[in-house]
Amino acid sequence: MPKNVIQHIEWTTRNPSRLMAFYGQIFDWRFGEAMPGYTIIEGVGGIFDAPDPQMPTMITPYVNVTDLDETERKIVAAGGQIHKSKQEVPGRGWFTLFSDPDGHVIGVWQPRTAPKKAAVKKGAKKAAKKAPAAKKAKQAVKKAVKKAAKKRGRR
Repeated sequence: MPKNVIQHIEWTTRNPSRLMAFYGQIFDWRFGEAMPGYTIIEGVGGIFDAPDPQMPTMITPYVNVTDLDETERKIVAAGGQIHKSKQEVPGRGWFTLFSDPDGHVIGVWQPRTAPKKAAVKKGAKKAAKKAPAAKKAKQAVKKAVKKAAKKRGRR
């Protein structure tokens, strides 16, 4: 995954079906329910159903980050304001919503990651070490079978 690119656009609305109908007439987007209250737009982003009148309707771009905590520290140090800090999307990752000094709302997204490469490499090394022993054992079995067949042929 490229570092720090906009990877998802989210429409916050109180009427998701109206937006799906509107954008469906204009673009060839495909929609699917990801979870209650959230519709995925395949390859583009999503539509968030925000029935709370206090939640503004807006479009929010989400930028990929590798360390959400560090990114939040940088946002505050640079003069930004955190609105929602490290919210979990179960099984997928975490997001933070913030605004820049001009008030533009941006999201940052830290996906849940796969196991560390070191752990994967360690498992691969163990398997590689076992492979020669397994190969030798297989060859020994073949040799024993041939030897037994020869003995049977002599009798």
